[in-house]
Parts: sequence; structure tokens; C-alpha cells
Amino acid sequence: MSNLFDTDNFPTDVPDSLVVGDNWLWKREDIVSDYPTGSYALSYSLRLLASAATEIRLDNNNSIVTETATSYLIQVPSNTTASYAKGDYEYQEYITNGSSQRLVLNTGYVNVKPNLDADSTDPRSHARIVVDALEAMLENRASIDQSSMSIAGRSLSRMTPEEIRDWYEYYRFKVNQEIKKERIKKGKATSSIIKARF
Repeated sequence: MSNLFDTDNFPTDVPDSLVVGDNWLWKREDIVSDYPTGSYALSYSLRLLASAATEIRLDNNNSIVTETATSYLIQVPSNTTASYAKGDYEYQEYITNGSSQRLVLNTGYVNVKPNLDADSTDPRSHARIVVDALEAMLENRASIDQSSMSIAGRSLSRMTPEEIRDWYEYYRFKVNQEIKKERIKKGKATSSIIKARF
């Protein structure tokens, strides 16, 4: 693995996921030919989907976005990201010129994950929490919280075993999709079998 603190190894776009309390690092080189660093400024606005009032703004204040002749470097220190809220964000990447005219270059989504050393909340995804509750119901060992959980407006305690099994299969599929996505992101093989015709 390459040293990710080395600017040569920075990701070349906003990562799909970032971690609270980590040093956030990436760069943009592909836009420099159209927007030279001496004439333009690059900024980001990240808006928390669960709370529109929560915004993370990244720009050239406090040396968050710096410039070289060949790239815009985004470097958000750990002590800054430690105060950010976890969750899913929508972002806008935008450029401004010397006259403060603004133009959005790119939009997307980023998941800000909790720092497990500092955050004691449940790190499981919603799908995994539901799978665990359904599994506990099937095995007759569900806690009060698990049995009172609702799916599609119905409490698990009021579902038939067949309904619980159906929902279990549905949410187990979602968890498997999450696992596959993580494995693919890490370049690892998945259990999917690809059939080819000759």
C-alpha cells in the first residue's frame, strides 16, 4: 500500500467515504488545464442529508485547499474533522474566478463514518440491525427493543413466522450487497459466480 500522506498518492477525487477524526486528503489535477490555480479558487460545500442546517465548507481558508502549479490539494486536518457530524452528505465542488463568479464543477455524495475510537454508538448499518433483530425473533431470543422494531408500519412481535422469514431474506440480501460493495472497493473477490457462454 502506498503512503496516503504523500501528495503523489492522494486520491484524485472526493472519496466515497471519509472518517470523522481522520486527515481528509485528496487532489484535483484534471481541472488545472481549464482552471489554472493562479487564476481560480476551488471550494467544496458538503450538506448533511439528515440535517440541512449542517454544512462542511472546504476552501482556501486555514489552508484547507491549497494550490500548486499542477493541482488543487485538499487537506483537512484530523483536529478539524473530529468535530464533524457523521452521516451521508451531498456535496458541490465549485470554482470561483478573480471576480468571485462561481461555477459548480461536480456534485456527488460522501458517507462520513464515525471514529470508532471516540464514538460509542452502534456502527451497524440499518439493514444489519434489522437482520439481527429478525434473526433473534426467529430464534425466540429477541430483546424487547428488537421485538418492538417495526418494518413497513408493523411491529415484529405482530408478524407471523413466515413474514419474519420473508423480511429476513430481504434484509439479508441488503447486508450481502453491502458486504460485496466493500469487498469490491477493496479489490477483493466476491462470492458471485459469473457464467460465460462459449
